[in-house]
Amino acid sequence: MTVLPWTTPRPSSLALAREVAFPAAAAVVITLSSDMRMPLGLPGHRGLVWLTLLVAVALTARRPQTVLAVGAVSTAATVLLQSGPGPWAGVRYLGAATFLYLLTTSPAVQSRRWLVALAAAPIHLVALAVPIATGLIGGHHAAVVGVGYKALFHLGFGLVAGILGWAIAAAIDWATPETSRGA
Repeated sequence: MTVLPWTTPRPSSLALAREVAFPAAAAVVITLSSDMRMPLGLPGHRGLVWLTLLVAVALTARRPQTVLAVGAVSTAATVLLQSGPGPWAGVRYLGAATFLYLLTTSPAVQSRRWLVALAAAPIHLVALAVPIATGLIGGHHAAVVGVGYKALFHLGFGLVAGILGWAIAAAIDWATPETSRGA
């Protein structure tokens, strides 16, 4: 009886970088950037960092669940390190990752990835959910004052973050050979 060796396809180093190293680096950068203060005075400007990375992970990973993992790890690390502008501020990462996961599993979006860049604008509004909710729960009805102004800036920065994330994903796709991209 002849036994033929069974060669299983091993992932290339580029595929490992795409599926493991890039999402891990994204989670680290999101966590570290949550405690950095960039005093621009523009609401939503910090979303340029974390939402760009989440969009790039959502568009480059073969498994849509990867963006959920990055969002969950970033949220857990932010809460454990007590960084960010409040105890529940890290929830925005998991919320945005959940929306990106739901979006990227849609068959219509899988063939038109640029829609993720456009959808990043309203997805960035999750960053307003925690401050508004804590203000209203605490009885401060003034929490909704000026929300229109803040929402417009969040939409603008979300759109820019989506376009940047799409550009990063396109660069990663361009640099990765077709054989390591998967299906």
